[in-house]
Amino acid sequence: MNSRTLQQADAGTPLEVPAPVLFNTWKHHAGALRARIATLSQEGDGALAEVGARMAVLGTKLMDLYTGQLSPREICDRVLGRLQDEGRLGREAFRTWVENSEGYVQVAFPEDESRWVLRLGDEEERYVHLHPARWSPASVRVRATVLKTAFLVRVHVGIHGGDPMSRALINAVRAEHLKLPPLGTDPDGELGLGAIIEVLR
Repeated sequence: MNSRTLQQADAGTPLEVPAPVLFNTWKHHAGALRARIATLSQEGDGALAEVGARMAVLGTKLMDLYTGQLSPREICDRVLGRLQDEGRLGREAFRTWVENSEGYVQVAFPEDESRWVLRLGDEEERYVHLHPARWSPASVRVRATVLKTAFLVRVHVGIHGGDPMSRALINAVRAEHLKLPPLGTDPDGELGLGAIIEVLR
């Protein structure tokens, strides 16, 4: 299962990413992750086991996670509206614009001062590749393993209860669902894993 498949599952919801945008909300949108946590928490252990496998779409690298109030659909609508107004929505017009700008373009939203990077995607139907800019306002930079852990811990707590900052609980989730080594220290509420667990609350 990849990000494209997962995007199709969001059709008709506020998490929808309309074509021609490619926006991996599993990697880049905290609000979308919170909505999924709420849904999965109602579905029980089977859903927790299944979603553990989906975490592969997050990869292994650093990423920027948008923490603002705009939904994925609202973000995409703003980007598409701007491209439409500027005559750059067609694939060739978009490609030319991006390639003449060193391979990417940044746009900003006045609502929360967030900044977004537009690149040329490698698909015919989803060629506007969108993600938060590095160190953008209303975003945090996070390692994939940290985001995966925080997400699954929140789902586990939604189903079973407990303290999401418990090192024993975190390590049990990491071992069972992510095959990751245990934490050596308690999560810090200000930095790292503890902070992302709070972001997804």
